[in-house]
Amino acid sequence: MTAADLKSHLTPDAVTDLVMASIKSLPLLMPKTFRNSYTPIAAAGTDAQVSHLTRLLASQMTVAGIGTGAKARNFHPPPKVSDTPTDTPPLPESQSRGSLSPLRVVRDPRKKANNEGDEGHDPVSEDSSMELAESMTELAFLGSLLGMPSIFDPMFPATYATFFGSYPSWMNVGTQGSEPKVMEKNSEDSGDVFVSPMISNLVNIPTFKAEDQAEPKECKTKEVKTHVTPTPQKLKRIRVFDLSNSLREIKEVQIKTITSQTFQRILTAEKVSLLRGTSEKRISVIINLVCQFGGSYASALLDFIVDDFRANFDLAIAWLFAEYALTENYCLSRREAWSYETCLTLLLNGACERLESRDRLFTRLILEAPKITPSVMDNIKSYCCTEEKAFLGINTLKELILKRPHGPHGTEDFLQMLLEITLGSVELARVQALHVTKKLYAKSELSAKIERFALQSLQYLLSDFPPFQDDTGDMEIATEWTEESVNLCLQLFVSLLPLNHKLLKDLAMIYTSTTPSVKRIVLKHIDKPVRTIGMESPELLHLVENCPVGAETLIMRILYILTENCPPSGGLVERVRELYKHNPSDVRFLIPVLHGLHKNEVLAALPYFIKLSPNLVRGVFDRLLLSFRGDHGHSISPVTPSELLVALHNIDCSNDEALMKSAIKATNICFSEKSIYTQEVLAVVLQQLLDHTPIPVLFMRTVIQSLAAHPKLVSFVMTILNRLISRQVWKMPTVWQGFLRCCELTKPHSLTILLQLPQKQLIGIVQVDPGLQKELVEHIELYPHTKMTLPSAILQSLGLHPTGESDIKKKRKDSSTKKRRHSSKSNSQDKESFN
Repeated sequence: MTAADLKSHLTPDAVTDLVMASIKSLPLLMPKTFRNSYTPIAAAGTDAQVSHLTRLLASQMTVAGIGTGAKARNFHPPPKVSDTPTDTPPLPESQSRGSLSPLRVVRDPRKKANNEGDEGHDPVSEDSSMELAESMTELAFLGSLLGMPSIFDPMFPATYATFFGSYPSWMNVGTQGSEPKVMEKNSEDSGDVFVSPMISNLVNIPTFKAEDQAEPKECKTKEVKTHVTPTPQKLKRIRVFDLSNSLREIKEVQIKTITSQTFQRILTAEKVSLLRGTSEKRISVIINLVCQFGGSYASALLDFIVDDFRANFDLAIAWLFAEYALTENYCLSRREAWSYETCLTLLLNGACERLESRDRLFTRLILEAPKITPSVMDNIKSYCCTEEKAFLGINTLKELILKRPHGPHGTEDFLQMLLEITLGSVELARVQALHVTKKLYAKSELSAKIERFALQSLQYLLSDFPPFQDDTGDMEIATEWTEESVNLCLQLFVSLLPLNHKLLKDLAMIYTSTTPSVKRIVLKHIDKPVRTIGMESPELLHLVENCPVGAETLIMRILYILTENCPPSGGLVERVRELYKHNPSDVRFLIPVLHGLHKNEVLAALPYFIKLSPNLVRGVFDRLLLSFRGDHGHSISPVTPSELLVALHNIDCSNDEALMKSAIKATNICFSEKSIYTQEVLAVVLQQLLDHTPIPVLFMRTVIQSLAAHPKLVSFVMTILNRLISRQVWKMPTVWQGFLRCCELTKPHSLTILLQLPQKQLIGIVQVDPGLQKELVEHIELYPHTKMTLPSAILQSLGLHPTGESDIKKKRKDSSTKKRRHSSKSNSQDKESFN
């Protein structure tokens, strides 16, 4: 049979039928030789593959004696030998179809002689030998294709019978159902053919009788047709291979060493398993070995995983699930193994040591673990309480809260642990926990629990002593509140204020019942949240309008914070007005919103402002004068600097000494602002005060202060003094004292003013200050024309007599000299008085 004969018949339907018919003859187990030599077909269905398949089928059919090729090669069974020369009966149908055709081997009785020197040969014997060789070659090729043993293997007959349903026809087969029997080689004396030991085990070679040797001549011209019946013989019994007989005993130590080394090789075979696609099988083998035997296997696996945690993460998860299944009795019990809890704990410790502090692989390990145990919870908490691992532990808690809400340890437990860390003593962990808690507060399902915990922490401030240990580490409860302990209780609540403004009311209610020391600390820690809330918050405005009793300082602090860098809003000013109406005795509420009040409101409250403590008074004036400093132009004060100073003088403090002292201190604050109260501003203020009736009590004090601050105002001051004489300043005792003090400080410029006083007031002044009389006399002598204008009564009171014209002429000669001397003396006195 040739490939060309089969190719036209090899249709898909025919191939399908051929496969279905042949599949029943396949052995249950794949033969080893076939498994070793088989390779997948790379180009199935192509012309090249179809041609190759037809060649294989043609070879098999030819070897089996099917088709035109078998007939052409004369593959006919030899006739059976009998006593009378008769035709050989045909073989049974099963043997003729299921095995190779028997080979005819003809023995030439003269071959031995020819071998000794005769060059003749038997062509029939030669052809039969060639046919035998070709048949065995084809059979070996067919066997290699089918995965059969070698034709020289003792197992070949049985394998052949398994594939084809019968033994080869050229083998000696006894009765039906018996084993095949192969001839042994015969001795040369019996005249049998000598066959090689390998071939003699498989092929039965026919022989000639001894009578054939008596007719040598006929054998040369005529083919011998005598056939020998194959002698049935038994096959050699195959001894079953026993592995135990080939092994020697190994000691237990050696066994442990070998198994350990084998396990290590399996662990390190990761790259090979990935290349061959057996990674899952490798993991399964490793986990099964560890779960079954534990001990050193578990330790080796742990070291292997921890050595490269990222690459072996899948292996770690598989191990965890296997240990969890054993712990929960999902699998059959086995050796006393590591518990799931121990396994998870050791893996977490190894990951924490090897991974970086911000590596999320640690968190992923806990999230993918089948169960979170109490010891794991303790480990996570210990991580959160150390500065090196705080970030890792707290972020793990956050992921557990969001992604593992159910189970024995669910969201409630994880959130409680996170909230407790906000009261911890490790600052880095506390800050990180507060940051995470603020993010979780946005979750509606978590906000209520977070609020309750924050309020509970704030209520600790009502106790006489903090519920924490002291800073010495002696495990003793602290006996007094410190800024740190107050901050611990306050931080979480304060951080939630910008997220929920309604908590302001709770803060105010608790604030009213705390001690003064706690209140001071609370006021220091509300700056940032209050700025974040802003003055437009409805809850904040409501709290300002309905200030609880005892929370006034808290409301004032909130107002100060809100208006520190920007003017108050209209809503805030209106709420403060309402608050002031209900409590008019406390003017402090108006200070933060001064820029939002009207001028008349500010001036009306000014007497109450100056009665406050010096710091508050200074704060009032700073806010009122803020817009005039040049650096805060956006803030407009309701009163100008001149109006403020004038208003201070208009305060009626004649019957209230304390109020007068407060007013004096207030005017001193104004004069300290030299950049605001310039020479021009003070001149305007003095002019306005001079026009008032009656003249303010503090007027002359302000005149003296203005002159000291700006000496160039001396001419303006002389004008003021002159006007005061016309207004009979001696009738106003306080102003009169200031008038005399101002004249004393401004001599010699004020001597002319003093000479304008009535005689009674001038004599009174001279009697009080005898030195003033000498200065007035010198001044009159220096300016003779002044003497002519003075009444004689005044001159007489000063000890002067009316002088004639000759005396005047006499003194004119020395007038220029005395004038220069007097001018030099007056300049020196001015410097001393003004400085």
